[in-house]
Amino acid sequence: MLLIGAGLGFIFAPSADTRTAGVPPRDTGVASATVSTGNQLGGSVGTSLLNSIFATAITTWIAANVRGRPAPLQLAQAALHGYTVAFWWTAGIFAAGAVICGALLRSGPLARQARPVQPSAAAPAAGAPAG
Repeated sequence: MLLIGAGLGFIFAPSADTRTAGVPPRDTGVASATVSTGNQLGGSVGTSLLNSIFATAITTWIAANVRGRPAPLQLAQAALHGYTVAFWWTAGIFAAGAVICGALLRSGPLARQARPVQPSAAAPAAGAPAG
């Protein structure tokens, strides 16, 4: 548990910084909210997808290996098969994500590009009298 906690601590802060890097300061709140929404959508879609894979694996195993009403041991074997299939799919999804991130993310420190701030028409210029 300590190892997982430390690992997650090293992952979340840099990934949040990476996801909002290059966003103008005035849009940082919107970018952060979008990241949070994406995390929640990804979690719910991922859970639904893996649950469907799990249920399909159980149903397929029972249809292929059981005649009539399944015994408790057969149900346990079907559940074990479902978990195994879902975990392998999860490992494949993580591996694909690692390859995609490795290919798309640049190495090195994140640097914000300096962008000149354009004064708006409503705001008076610096040093100009207000009124």
